[in-house]
Amino acid sequence: MASAFPQMTPSARSMTMGDLPSKTYRAMSGATVRRAFGNKKTRYILKLQFQNIGDGFQARNGSGTVEAILSHYDSANGTFDRFGLPGQLFQGMGGSSSNYFTQAAVSWRYAKPPEIKNVKAGLSSVSVELIGEIDA
Repeated sequence: MASAFPQMTPSARSMTMGDLPSKTYRAMSGATVRRAFGNKKTRYILKLQFQNIGDGFQARNGSGTVEAILSHYDSANGTFDRFGLPGQLFQGMGGSSSNYFTQAAVSWRYAKPPEIKNVKAGLSSVSVELIGEIDA
């Protein structure tokens, strides 16, 4: 397991709740049966946007850097290793929403490499997509 995601406050975030692993079976008559393969939700998706952050310096307090995100991505072996999330990522959300993700037994990994868009010299915007899964 890699170290926790950097202590940064995102500019924007969107979340998709997990769901029980299940499969739907259809008979030739059209009848359907759904079967759950567990009792814990999995495949949470968290998309984070970090707008106008410094490439190697903090442009504003708590904004973090592009270098910190890329360094963490490397230490997590890309999309392979799992890691925890700091509470600061959920700063600004309602208490029950942020507690749900920090208290659940969910580990996170990168869904794909971070996307970096250069805004101007020394400033960039970064998009990060994470997948949350239960620990086995």
